[in-house]
Amino acid sequence: MTFTHARAHGARPGCLAIVAMIALAASCSHGGPVVILEREQLFSLDYGTAEDKLSLFRLEGYAPPLKTCMTMRDGIFYVSNGDGAKVLGFSSFGDLLSMIYDPDKNPPPMMLKVVDHGEGGIDGISGIQGRIAVRHPLEAVGEIAVDSRKTIYVEDKVPQDRRTWDKDADAQLENVVLRFDRNGVYRDYLGQEGIGGTPFPFVTGIYVTKRDDCVVVCVTKRAWSAFWYDPEGRLEYSVTVDRDKLPVPEISDYAASLEKIIPDPDGKSLFVKVDYYKNRIDEATKTLVSIEYAESWVYRMNPGKATFGEKYEILPYEDPSASSTGSGRKVFEFLGTTSGGYLFFSTVGDDGAMIVAAYNLASRTMKHYSIRIDPDEMNYVSLFLSNDGILCALLATRLEARLVWWRFDKVLPGVGR
Repeated sequence: MTFTHARAHGARPGCLAIVAMIALAASCSHGGPVVILEREQLFSLDYGTAEDKLSLFRLEGYAPPLKTCMTMRDGIFYVSNGDGAKVLGFSSFGDLLSMIYDPDKNPPPMMLKVVDHGEGGIDGISGIQGRIAVRHPLEAVGEIAVDSRKTIYVEDKVPQDRRTWDKDADAQLENVVLRFDRNGVYRDYLGQEGIGGTPFPFVTGIYVTKRDDCVVVCVTKRAWSAFWYDPEGRLEYSVTVDRDKLPVPEISDYAASLEKIIPDPDGKSLFVKVDYYKNRIDEATKTLVSIEYAESWVYRMNPGKATFGEKYEILPYEDPSASSTGSGRKVFEFLGTTSGGYLFFSTVGDDGAMIVAAYNLASRTMKHYSIRIDPDEMNYVSLFLSNDGILCALLATRLEARLVWWRFDKVLPGVGR
């Protein structure tokens, strides 16, 4: 899943998602009533190898599909399609605007003007309605982000002969972040030290702040890392959070698990979500029966000093529809952050509904919303939360992929400001 920030302007007429202020029959004990937030389907994409289609499911062999991720900026959707070896740009109507593609893995585009890197005056070159396609070798594109200059940041793997093993991190170093300009022309790539640096281990997310800083978050068996770059690609901060050195609450026998790191889009801090678990001991036999969820906290970290500051307790969702055999307490996953001081989380209730929680950092209060994702749309899900509070999703059915969004910016005071 890809979570970064963007601003959405120029949306289609009539495509504001109006919240249906209908409380569900029951209320959760933390956060008040659950409110239904209606979604809008913007467009759909067929499956296939043509330039306006997605290659989402492998038909041969048993290898898992590569990543397909999505982001949105100024109403333009950018989709990185790993199995298709391409990065696509769409309007909110679903019109294909641009493509970066590997010519060895794709047929020649029919609807776009192909432009080579060396051609001068690229801004004046027009295809159909000014739309262009750019060739570039791609191994396995994944996470993606776009800044205010329309610079595209996309994860990719280096060739096999450039991959190395880091003994200290116990991880394969094989990922870089490619940078393309607003026309899709390749600029350079970011590694750990900056432009042209050492490849990253597994990348969990690429984020862009309001200042156009880029933050790359990685994970290994031993630690999480965040690399923070200025708009020119210079490394500003590098932070590593060891799994065995996480902050521990007052009850010291809790086991800590770092769930996600996401930067604050408004400043220079990182939000680190940690879940805590405890052992359940049978009193009669004194043996371990199970490991139970205890609590969750989000810590604000200063990346320059690698120190933890303020912390916020994230209470679990109390599911009123839980059966007698199910668990009524649902652990939230960290979904993203927005301007205006909100943290977003998600979980799935026992009835299958997705619950999105918006936590206000200033008031330390949480509101709960129910959003609809149908069971037949769960073949593949990629979520993206914009800096303005627009939650976008790429949802895959057996027959098509759907691009939809929910407008939290219309129902939450101050979000995105």
